[in-house]
Amino acid sequence: MGNMQKNAIAFLQLLQLADSALPIGTAAHSFGLETLVTEQWLEVEHLEQFLRAYLEEAGTLECTFCLFGQQSGATLSEATRITCVERWLALNARLSAFKTARESREASAALGRRLLQLALGLEVHPLLPDFVREAKTAGCATHQSVTFGLIGGLLGIDATDVALAYLQQSLASLVSACQRLLPLGQSRASQILWHLHSAVLATVERSNVAASTGDVSSFTALLDLGSMLHPALATRLFIS
Repeated sequence: MGNMQKNAIAFLQLLQLADSALPIGTAAHSFGLETLVTEQWLEVEHLEQFLRAYLEEAGTLECTFCLFGQQSGATLSEATRITCVERWLALNARLSAFKTARESREASAALGRRLLQLALGLEVHPLLPDFVREAKTAGCATHQSVTFGLIGGLLGIDATDVALAYLQQSLASLVSACQRLLPLGQSRASQILWHLHSAVLATVERSNVAASTGDVSSFTALLDLGSMLHPALATRLFIS
């Protein structure tokens, strides 16, 4: 198989993994948005502005750790296996520390765990079972962004492409949740996602800087509050 064919197949694999309908349970989570809508803190007319702010903080955090994960996958070999696995587990533990809201933290870990299991079934890489086994032994959460980055790296996909695909998938999932929570039609939802493409690229650029310097920070008080209050809602459509 030539390089052109390999790159084409890798691109198709990335498209499949970045599908918001990937069977890992994404549709069951709103990551606190359900509370914000219920409390009338988030409305359709402000959704695009809200998602831009989301990208600046939560999006940059998750994208940075996605890039970290991609580095672990891209540098994996039999010789570096132990180092890469340990580094990847440390990344997951570090991201857990940033997630102060229990519901969102557990949702991220659940999606990452299911993504790993799906990747195992797809036989993404012969050394991937090592990551699963060591995470289970250590009792370490495996977050979606770090896992997505790892799989992208194992597939040999460029870091920027992996990060763009992850953010696009994340936004599509959030907009899909809003379509069930708000009077948001398909056309308007598509327009919002389309308008956010430049903001997604800017987020990847910020994340590249953060990943290269190691200077990672995030302030998501409203989302964290929404996630913390979510269990107390009288009626819920989502797990988180």
